[in-house]
Amino acid sequence: MFPVYILEDNDKQREFYKSIVVNTIVINDYAMKVFDVGDVESFFNVFSETQYGLFFLDMEIGEDVKAGLKLSEWIRKNIPNANIVFITTHEELSFLTLERKVSPMDYVLKDFAVEKIKSHIIDDVNLSQKYYDNDIYSKRTTFGYKIGSKYFSVPMEDLILLYTDKNLSGQVNLVSKNRRVSFPGNLNFYEKKYSNLLRVDKSSLVNNDKIISYDSRKRTLYLENGINCDVSLRKSSMVKKMFK
Repeated sequence: MFPVYILEDNDKQREFYKSIVVNTIVINDYAMKVFDVGDVESFFNVFSETQYGLFFLDMEIGEDVKAGLKLSEWIRKNIPNANIVFITTHEELSFLTLERKVSPMDYVLKDFAVEKIKSHIIDDVNLSQKYYDNDIYSKRTTFGYKIGSKYFSVPMEDLILLYTDKNLSGQVNLVSKNRRVSFPGNLNFYEKKYSNLLRVDKSSLVNNDKIISYDSRKRTLYLENGINCDVSLRKSSMVKKMFK
């Protein structure tokens, strides 16, 4: 689920922005979830670790004229793929976003006409979805790994399973339609990089598109090419929901 965060301490304005975002999501059937908050502390209370996200930030929160700018620096540092939009009265602070290398997607002034603000927000939501789709598609087409100084790739449509063996620390085993190979790495890295790889237990990542069936009693997942793997008790309910 792609997250959209709105930070605005004026309740009326925040509800206005939220209504535009939600309406755009509904009209386009986007898989997005909106979080709206009135202060920075509340932002961190609702924030979840993510690779992507759209952030609508007011520059001035309470008595702090640069609260939104400070938060944007944290966002850019921790979420490189984030799309940041400032909605503010402080036109004079726009140069600081360049100076601090925040690279905002948009800078919307509150004294714009209502329809212009609405148009900017709609465009920002649509563009974020487009960027997300393009990035996910490019990452889904191939799976890359490295052995020594050489780089290799496997078509994502051929990749079936990644797993680790407790007797071979620091190694990842790859199973595809026509290849089995081991290389240095860890599953956490690949789980974050490739959104179509599903963590089914601490030592296995499966390609969503290669799942055939699931035996919930045995907690066994059956994949293409006659391959199967165990599902942890903690992940079992998630896998069952997928089949429902």
